[in-house]
Amino acid sequence: MHEKKADPFYLSKPWRLVREDALRRDLYICQECLRLFQAGRTVKVRSATMVHHIKPREEYPELALVLSNLESLCDQHHNQFHPEKGRRGITKKEAPRARVIKL
Repeated sequence: MHEKKADPFYLSKPWRLVREDALRRDLYICQECLRLFQAGRTVKVRSATMVHHIKPREEYPELALVLSNLESLCDQHHNQFHPEKGRRGITKKEAPRARVIKL
């Protein structure tokens, strides 16, 4: 298994600056948690640690640094949007399941 290298885009100064602008604009609050809270579907609103491209950078490279295409998310919601980027690269479909043994 080979290790995936960091994307140079996410190490660039322009990205770091616009990322910080997005977090500040959103008051470091996960926007998906906030939407769920406002809809009455959750009572917990988490802090944002990630900045998500609403329109994917791979499909819309011209929007990669556009603030209106970014939203602040907590790790959990970012991983829901990008299961391939989750911890250890395991998606829900690939995650090992517990075996039930009936006695």
